[in-house]
Amino acid sequence: MKKKRLLSDFTLISLFYVLLGVILLGWPETSARIICYAFGAVIAVAGVLRVLRYFFRDKYDGMMRRDLAVGLVLISAAAFLILRPDAVVSLLPFVFGLLLLAGCAGKIQTAADLFRIKASGWFVPLIMAGVSLVLGIVLLCQPFESAMVLTRFIGVAIIVEGAENLTSLPIFERRIQDYYDSEDSDLS
Repeated sequence: MKKKRLLSDFTLISLFYVLLGVILLGWPETSARIICYAFGAVIAVAGVLRVLRYFFRDKYDGMMRRDLAVGLVLISAAAFLILRPDAVVSLLPFVFGLLLLAGCAGKIQTAADLFRIKASGWFVPLIMAGVSLVLGIVLLCQPFESAMVLTRFIGVAIIVEGAENLTSLPIFERRIQDYYDSEDSDLS
């Protein structure tokens, strides 16, 4: 059950990456602002829900969960995203570069895990990690003069990241299934 949810969440995140990349690639002028507004709205709703949860929970439970503080921080972040999207857009290369590097680290672990269990194709996530590493470093260095070119590059990088994840998913899923099948046969 947990295995299926992990793979399902991973698939949804990867599909979201591809969709976000297509949006950034297709409409670079307006997409960054729209993403800021949409993300700001989602964070604002989450913040309001956390504040409301603080007032509707048991008072001792509310003290332990820090819902009021977290809610206020989320609302403040949402206000910044909505009121200052240009400042946020200037941070996007850095944020997406870090996300690509985090994806690279995950792919390296996937390759290492597959290598440790002697799975064929373990090198595929390792190659993909190299691509993510290069794209992430390029974004962190920002060698772009035009914001539109940068937005398109971010779009391409995110599409590649999502496609890499979707490509490595069947390999990883097959190896997990093989592991569980061998565990079940050992119990018999």
